[in-house]
Amino acid sequence: MGSVTLGSLGPLGEELGSGGQGTVYALPRSQPPLVYKAYSADALAELDTAVLHDLIALPGKLSGADRQRLTAAAAWPRDAVTDGGRVAGFTMALVPKRFHTSIRLMSGPQRRLGQTQLLLNPPDYLDRVGIAIDDKLRLELLADVAATIRLFHRIGLTVGDLSPNNLLYSATGTPRCHFIDCDAMRLHGRTALPQVETTDWEVRAGGASGTKDGDIYKFALFCVRLFAGDQSTTEPDALRRAGPGVHSLSVRALSANARKPPGLREWEEQLRAKPPVTVAVPRPRSAPAPAPAFVPPVPRQPGVLTRFGRRLTGFRRRTVAWLVVLPLALGYTVTHTDEIQAWMHTVSDAVGELGRSRPQEQADRIAALLVSSAPVRTEVKNAVGNLAKCKRLKTSAADLAAASSSRQRSLAAAKALEVTALVDGDVLKTWLAAAFQHSKAADDAYHRWGLKLADKGCRKSVRNGPDRRKGDKESAASTKAKQQFVKVWDRVGPGYGHPKVAYQDI
Repeated sequence: MGSVTLGSLGPLGEELGSGGQGTVYALPRSQPPLVYKAYSADALAELDTAVLHDLIALPGKLSGADRQRLTAAAAWPRDAVTDGGRVAGFTMALVPKRFHTSIRLMSGPQRRLGQTQLLLNPPDYLDRVGIAIDDKLRLELLADVAATIRLFHRIGLTVGDLSPNNLLYSATGTPRCHFIDCDAMRLHGRTALPQVETTDWEVRAGGASGTKDGDIYKFALFCVRLFAGDQSTTEPDALRRAGPGVHSLSVRALSANARKPPGLREWEEQLRAKPPVTVAVPRPRSAPAPAPAFVPPVPRQPGVLTRFGRRLTGFRRRTVAWLVVLPLALGYTVTHTDEIQAWMHTVSDAVGELGRSRPQEQADRIAALLVSSAPVRTEVKNAVGNLAKCKRLKTSAADLAAASSSRQRSLAAAKALEVTALVDGDVLKTWLAAAFQHSKAADDAYHRWGLKLADKGCRKSVRNGPDRRKGDKESAASTKAKQQFVKVWDRVGPGYGHPKVAYQDI
């Protein structure tokens, strides 16, 4: 580990990813398999090469055991790469295959890095994209993350930007974590590049990022959000499933009055302690049954689907289930409004023949549309978050294009709704259609923004360009329309057995 020239790397392979700091390329001739991160011009202007060299030299100063653990748990910088006598980037090990995962997206099956942000979603989303996870896996993964961060702290490192974007997982064998973007870590208080914080993963007011306490606070957030299946919650109630010890640690760590968070050794001990309950956690249908030995849980956390479905029984549950399944299935093949309208009329006729009342039937259709459209929101949030940090630009842009197509289908279905039998039905229809219209416009603007970032780089003029501003404006307009819809729906829906909703669920 030291320094090599760009020419000695051989021809660069495919682009594996890009972000605000640079672009990562495969090195097809390297043995063992390596990749090359080429810094952008903006990053090079801010780079402290002395700190980068210290990061590269760090493994050689550790004991054999610590060196092995560090390089297994992190995509650690290996050699500085020079071009014309100046540092241009660095090499690092290729992320092992076990830290990749396959998921089902609207654009089709994809193999991608196993970012832990995928796990911070409700059960219905995990089921839809084919991710199998139970509380046993969650506990084992968190214990490994705690042990890894504890190693970092012991050898002089702090993560700083600890977020699910920079943390990978593997469910193969014993769950393990793997950190990426390690050149952004702080070594003995110094950084190679200025540290940033991911939105919704900032330290609390008055705290300091890039410190041990800051890392522990963000780890506590990660624990809560992994068990809650939520990208931004700070409520620790979901960790009751992990046992009273882990829940107590999270309350202490996230308390506004906390002066000193509980140490990582204490976290690790509690996460590895035998859970007090031996009830199996439901897994997605596509996953094998959980091992009978495990563990905590109480009823699974309510995702959008479970909240809408909880109060439907017998005939109504089966009918709404078909209303949900059919548009999801048709979403991959139906692209024209008249076909969607024909499907809606077919459902209407079938329900009418079974003696359903028109108001009930129309309310059920609205509820079904809300359920079928909800998962897109998470994918859009993840994609826009990646673009804001200039990460995975092409993949995120593709996800936004697919989301726009889905919104178009939701918009067509909203416009085809029959609501004449519902009190304020025309108001519900107007606001719901407006919400989908503005959401689609936002998706389209963000998609154009992603394409420009991928093509022109993450200069300030592009990052804050007109497409970004257009997307933000349309997103805000969509939020207002959703809020207006919810005000009316929460008066109407419960009268037909449908629970109240939050605008964030649409």
